[in-house]
Amino acid sequence: MIAISAAGVIAAAMALALVRLFLGPTLHDRLLAAYAFALFACALVAAIAAAARRPDFVDVAIAMALGVFVLLTAAAKFLRYRSFQTALAPRQGEEGARA
Repeated sequence: MIAISAAGVIAAAMALALVRLFLGPTLHDRLLAAYAFALFACALVAAIAAAARRPDFVDVAIAMALGVFVLLTAAAKFLRYRSFQTALAPRQGEEGARA
């Protein structure tokens, strides 16, 4: 019973994250909302696994969380640098930042 009520709360949080995903003022806000939505989806899968007494679904939730982390970390890097390659030289004005 607790897992079902937790799934309802997680679904409500997913709805709020979805609103933030579509109405976010900046692209980075939308990326964070997508990350939150995906992690709420992983938590929802885990809650459903607890309600259905199927522990193998927890492995699916963990794999989803790992995949989401890798995918959205790459997306955040792309949004920051507009490339997946590392910078060979510091940007203009960043010479003293590393010292």
